[in-house]
Amino acid sequence: MEGMVIWLWTSSSLGLLMIYLMEISSRERQVVKNPLTFESMKSYLNSYTFPMLEEVRADVASCLEAIGKAPFTNIVEINKIGPKKQLLYHIKIGRQNASVAGKNEIYIPKRGDIFVLTDTRPKLVSDLIQNGRSYRIAIVSKGGDDDDEMPPYMYKISLSKCLDNDQFCDIGNSKTPLFAVYLLNIATSSRIWKAIDFELATKRNLLLVKEIINTKSLIFKDRKVPQSDVVCNIKKKLLAFNLNESQNNAVLSCVSAAQCNDNCSIDLIWGPPGTGKTKTTGALLCLLKEMKCRTLICAPTNTAVMEVASRYMKLLKENAAGEGTLLLGDVLLFGNKDRMNVDDNLCDVFLDNRVKKLIPWFAQKTGWRYCLASMVEFFLNCLKLYQDHVGKELMTLEDFVRRKFLENSRSLSQCLTTLRTHLPSASVAEESSRDIVLLLDLLQEFNCLLRKNFTSSDLVEVFRSNSGLNSNSKTSELRKSKERCLQVLYRLQSGLKLPPTSSKRGIGDFCMQKASLMFTTASSSSKLYNMKEMKPLDVLVIDEAAQLKECETLIPLQLSVVRHTILIGDECQLPAMVKSKASENALFGRSLFERLSSLGYKKQLLNVQYRMHPSISRFPNASFYNNQISDGPNVVDKKHTRCFLPGSMFGPYSFINIEFGNEVADNLAHSKKNLVEVAVISDIISRLSSECVRTTQRVSVGIICPYTAQVSAIQEKLGKVYNGHRFFSVRVNSVDGFQGSEEDIIIFSAVRSNSSGTVGFLYNHQRTNVALTRARHCLWVLGNAPTLSSSGTIWSKLVRDAKYRGCFFDGKDDKSIMNVMMKHCNGFSQINDQIYDMNSLDISKTQEKKTGEINVLSNQFLQLSVDNTSEAPKCDSRKIKTSEGKRMENNTKMEDKRKWQTTENHVSEVMYQPKYHPSTSKSEVHVPIYISNVAPCSTTRVETTPKEKNVVKHEKLSNLSSKVVHHSEHPQLIKSEGYMQTGTLRNWSNQNNDASSSTIKMTTAPKPKQVNEEKKEPSYISDTILASVAVAVIGSAASRIFRWFNQS
Repeated sequence: MEGMVIWLWTSSSLGLLMIYLMEISSRERQVVKNPLTFESMKSYLNSYTFPMLEEVRADVASCLEAIGKAPFTNIVEINKIGPKKQLLYHIKIGRQNASVAGKNEIYIPKRGDIFVLTDTRPKLVSDLIQNGRSYRIAIVSKGGDDDDEMPPYMYKISLSKCLDNDQFCDIGNSKTPLFAVYLLNIATSSRIWKAIDFELATKRNLLLVKEIINTKSLIFKDRKVPQSDVVCNIKKKLLAFNLNESQNNAVLSCVSAAQCNDNCSIDLIWGPPGTGKTKTTGALLCLLKEMKCRTLICAPTNTAVMEVASRYMKLLKENAAGEGTLLLGDVLLFGNKDRMNVDDNLCDVFLDNRVKKLIPWFAQKTGWRYCLASMVEFFLNCLKLYQDHVGKELMTLEDFVRRKFLENSRSLSQCLTTLRTHLPSASVAEESSRDIVLLLDLLQEFNCLLRKNFTSSDLVEVFRSNSGLNSNSKTSELRKSKERCLQVLYRLQSGLKLPPTSSKRGIGDFCMQKASLMFTTASSSSKLYNMKEMKPLDVLVIDEAAQLKECETLIPLQLSVVRHTILIGDECQLPAMVKSKASENALFGRSLFERLSSLGYKKQLLNVQYRMHPSISRFPNASFYNNQISDGPNVVDKKHTRCFLPGSMFGPYSFINIEFGNEVADNLAHSKKNLVEVAVISDIISRLSSECVRTTQRVSVGIICPYTAQVSAIQEKLGKVYNGHRFFSVRVNSVDGFQGSEEDIIIFSAVRSNSSGTVGFLYNHQRTNVALTRARHCLWVLGNAPTLSSSGTIWSKLVRDAKYRGCFFDGKDDKSIMNVMMKHCNGFSQINDQIYDMNSLDISKTQEKKTGEINVLSNQFLQLSVDNTSEAPKCDSRKIKTSEGKRMENNTKMEDKRKWQTTENHVSEVMYQPKYHPSTSKSEVHVPIYISNVAPCSTTRVETTPKEKNVVKHEKLSNLSSKVVHHSEHPQLIKSEGYMQTGTLRNWSNQNNDASSSTIKMTTAPKPKQVNEEKKEPSYISDTILASVAVAVIGSAASRIFRWFNQS
């Protein structure tokens, strides 16, 4: 591991390790591409170590970049606890001051949160260390709503450094505020880290993990077929779910495998868009529940978990219609309540809600034991209770008996009904369950009898201890009812076995131990690891399995005694999100579903789609699924063809060419937007809304954009005009945000519009597939056809296909769209004077004769913003001389648009004109050129004066924040993709302008390859901060990392 630079901070008492791998070249050598097959368990688990570290580093870097928008809260109290070396503290937050910058939300810390402890609310990460400020990194280890041991708003934290002899110790004694600024939660990362720890894994269930490593035996292993009578019984039950043939086959295969307990099995159900994957999953779960298979259902996200849980609950309620009380105790949904927007359909099965309903009946003074004992006491000692009460309040025996019975029976009935509804069936014996139902009926019977006209003497006879010897026919029926109640009460007192706990955690654990069908995320399934006396799991079902990293899949796979796994997903749709480019290249985001598919593992394909109009499904089916998917009868029906706007341009499927558009970068240069497409979409939405009002037809519209900047621009343009519309709903989101969703109409904005055919991550087939398969009735794709056609990607094929099928339309052929484009383009001068491609030079127009100033920031983590206001700069000189290789030529003869042609070079002479900066009375020139590397954290400042020669000076910065010119202060500053090495200036005269300008000569490096715009390394990141917080893991991570180093 030569050249590796490691910053290590550890505390033996904390057991907290922070490792940061800084040198990019070394890091890229460590994060190697994961293979399809593995030699051993150890090599398999270790293959995720460095991709995991690198991904967390990128995650922290991203959070630091956005620290100005991070949630924060006031800390009103901080106290040291435990030995000095342990760095453990208790903090108390002030809820009244907690908020999110720019929002009204409240930040409440959670276990696993990492935050920065500081005396300022930073707008940039550099603010944390300006003017000698100090900060600490903290991780929350205890506290929150779910912690019964900690007082409200009190938390236990571990710090990166002691607070002794520091200004932080003055909290409470001075006016200096103290803030906790949230960075990220590492709970999921910590769980994955433990799942890939070889030593910990050997202590868990590895039956299925061994199967996925030994893929040859898994693929070619013969599966035992269950007995024919079992299969016939399953087929009969499947008829009730109205599934098609492929769906039936998929369910039958999985259920049959679950019947064979001798072997482990892994089944794959391949569900392309619209093929009824959720319906199939619901039917599968119903059968597994009926077969008494204890099943855990996982998904990558809370949204996906709630989707499959909602589908199952719908089927459960349909099947239980007319059967009285719906028993829900065997169904359990658990996870992060702050991220789960649990609706009414799921509130009864959500663990937190269930615990709230059960906790009163587990308490000592109000619980089920107390209710049973009170009812027994009433039947046995009613007369004595009356005598005691008469001394306090005058009341007849008849009134007392009726009131006391009603009071006790109501409480007992509510208790027993709650227990019967919300306790797992495995926690209550069948006999006790029958007795609960019987007792509820008997209490109702006794109450009816008690309403008859009984005298005091009659009631004395009923409740006298030896009244059974009396044969008074008037009271005999009431006495018999009392005796039957007592018999059942005695049986329940001895037969009902529930844990003697009244804590939230104890009751929650009991529910998880016994539930037969549990829904949660793969990450949250780790809560089942430490569950004592938990009933073994039979089947693991993972929905949206293709979106789940394989290393994260290991969390539920290692749960005790799981022998059968069912993976449901589609590898042709979006995989798991990975922020680090290095980790992405190492296939860190690859799912187990995708890896097994690549190895040729058999998949049960759902081959009929019921969502899209055939015109919409045609291209995705041919491009991504080899024409294996057929259209269902509902979409082939003529009723599925709906006309929302007049004209063939707005038919079921259209590509609308918006050639006048222009892509621009957002303030951080991480994302792009196309304002012409925004204006066109706004016009289409306005027309759709008017048409819906006129025809009173309900329409849902989804607007999908590949870039978050475009999503924000459209949301800002549309505003809240369509919120709460009676007939019309509009949803704007990214491709990732739309996966799993569908709308009547989908409008896709391609955004990219340039002469080079650069489309960024639009080239990704999975992203394209998701974008094109969300619409039910209409899909309208807006894009620049020349740009997409010349990209050499799937989008070239899509444009050709649209033209071949007669689905290609030019935006200017629609009068309304043409007017919008002309109005927008004229307003911003974007037709005759378009912005250069970002890979070319930005040459700014001179306004006055002023001293020029060039700022080039050189830092491995710095990427500065693009000035979007200086669009379409002009210059009379059109050529840049090159001494070798790369020539950049500005050609203005083609429709007066700037086109750049490039070839390879190493030394370029760059002509420029200074641009006047009103705030400094100086001219600034910012040249986006790829320049060779120098040491990080240096800035190069070039002072230029007309007709004088200047030499580039290097200034080494000890503190990045003291010298950086931030984009918010200087919006003209343009992105630097590389690092300056040398530079000289010479005079150059502009023939058409009296102002002088200069030419810069710089040594340049070859242009790097195109990267994913959404995954660039973040800007303004302090090496000091990153060194402290890049990766936080708990436990024995340090020894494990260093063992890995030594072996390498």
